[in-house]
Amino acid sequence: MKRFKFLFAFLILVFQFGFLKAYGQASPQMPPPEVDVYKVEQIDKLPVTLIYPARLKSPEQVTVVARVTGFLEKKFFKEGDYVKKGQLLYLIEPDPYEAAYEKAKANLLHAQAQLEKAKRDWKRAEKSFKAKAISEQERDAAKYAYEMAKAQVLAAKAALKQAAINLGYTKVRATISGYTGLKQIDVGNLVTPGTPLVTITSVDPIYVEFSIPDVDVFKSKYNLLKGKWGEEEKKLKAKLIVNNVPYNLEGKVHFLDVKVNPNTSTVKARAVFPNPSRVLMPGQFGRVEISGLYRRNVIVVPQKAVLQTPRGSMVYVVQNGRAVPKIIKVGETSGDYFVVERGLKPGELVVVDNFFKIKPGIPVKIGEVINGRGER
Repeated sequence: MKRFKFLFAFLILVFQFGFLKAYGQASPQMPPPEVDVYKVEQIDKLPVTLIYPARLKSPEQVTVVARVTGFLEKKFFKEGDYVKKGQLLYLIEPDPYEAAYEKAKANLLHAQAQLEKAKRDWKRAEKSFKAKAISEQERDAAKYAYEMAKAQVLAAKAALKQAAINLGYTKVRATISGYTGLKQIDVGNLVTPGTPLVTITSVDPIYVEFSIPDVDVFKSKYNLLKGKWGEEEKKLKAKLIVNNVPYNLEGKVHFLDVKVNPNTSTVKARAVFPNPSRVLMPGQFGRVEISGLYRRNVIVVPQKAVLQTPRGSMVYVVQNGRAVPKIIKVGETSGDYFVVERGLKPGELVVVDNFFKIKPGIPVKIGEVINGRGER
């Protein structure tokens, strides 16, 4: 019986020891993990960067056409060449137009000679009429002949000018600078006014078109929309990323549409970039980053403090010495920070490191405190 009582007491002691050890009363407690925290502040004016998918587009694309009738005699470029405005591209047979020009020039000389004769006749008739040597009808006839001769000279000059224009059209020149496409007709064919010859695409500068969600456009905290395209909007800068490679030249936003597309709830916008080396090509896709915008009276949090969960973005805040999870809604980025739309208040302490050591509700020790300006 005594042996049984002793064994029973021993088992109770063993159970109590195990229970106390399990709850940390049989051994010293582990110290709480140390974490650095960010002290939330409200920022009066915060620069933000907006990023949108974009497509590159040529600012100009023209189809060069024939403007006179004739056989296409020569081609002076290679398809795909970069050509400058005014550069000779084709020659349409000039012989008929050279002949027409020479004829028009001769007609002008004849009309000028007729005008000179009519002018002298008029002066003589005027004197004779004053001397009462001719009738009034004869004087009027001389006057009429003189006026007709002047009109014929004007008509001859116009015909000569038109002949010169037509002769000039036999030399087909580039109307803009850019890259030529494939030829649309072979040399030797008969062309008429309006026959397409080749397309030229301009690439410097180059346009970058993108769409801004209407929620971004109409946020009162942005200076993006003021009822008109004002000076502030013209200062918006743009950066371009194509194939995950940043483009080395800066662009600027120069167009914002005045209407919202009801199908996409977006507003069309466009930036223009210099492209002197012509490395950017129309039709490429990329991302455009718009800077020069700001938001007022906003709360931000370091991006490294934000954790992604099935419920959304989350941060740990230190409350009463413990790590407490909070679901937040984040917006745009500003440098290494997220704009917080909802979930945080000024003065709260947000954990920024040692996440693998903390769990919801456990005690934590604050190390360094970082304020809203990144100062420790």
